[in-house]
Amino acid sequence: MSAAAWLVALLAAYPHLAHRACIEARAPQIAADADAAAARHGVPVAMLLAVAVLESHLGCAPRSGGCWGAPVSRTRRQTAGRADHAASALALGLRRCHSDEGAVSHFRWGVCHRAAHVGYGPDDVWRLAARVADTLARVETRRAGVR
Repeated sequence: MSAAAWLVALLAAYPHLAHRACIEARAPQIAADADAAAARHGVPVAMLLAVAVLESHLGCAPRSGGCWGAPVSRTRRQTAGRADHAASALALGLRRCHSDEGAVSHFRWGVCHRAAHVGYGPDDVWRLAARVADTLARVETRRAGVR
């Protein structure tokens, strides 16, 4: 699935999404960045986008500095990273933890599994991604029926 389609479905699934105007205005660049970063690092685009939505509303949260949830490097932790940095961090989690759940846990907490946590976790990522996927499937079904 392309990042552009995922974003359309996200906005349809969450009509009152925080920072919606910013996401809509930046959607073409967000989609291009997400598709390129996911392909470059071998991570599912839906996982990357779901994490970025939960982290910083795709860089649109005012205090995020445009960050997608990961800094530009370990030595520059206070410098906001973009799609490529988040995808790279998720890819590291996939290599170390050998699962999507582990990748998200590693991204969030630096460990492959964390039973108790504050804030979002892998289950929240999957719920968001599933809701967007369901919305996308309904939109595509409607389009197919219109033709």
